[in-house]
Amino acid sequence: MARTWQMFHRRGVGICSARYDDHGRPIDRYRLFGLSRAGAPPRSAASPTRTGARDGRRICEALGEGADVRVELRCGERDGLRTLLDREENLCAR
Repeated sequence: MARTWQMFHRRGVGICSARYDDHGRPIDRYRLFGLSRAGAPPRSAASPTRTGARDGRRICEALGEGADVRVELRCGERDGLRTLLDREENLCAR
């Protein structure tokens, strides 16, 4: 008997991907903060959480006045990727 298919079994569950954009243009957070992916501190490579992803203060400060930063946060679950935040709000409008 074949097992039921699961996208993630253990390792991918809870790992999240956050994508930010400003006025619809993707933001490269590493470049914005003068980092390379290989040389980035461990904290910046850590998996974002829903609360952490929504906290765009550093990005808003770096982009300056008039920024419209939105985030798409997707996290791995046993059934696949689940979108938790889908660019609903401007993180700089707080």
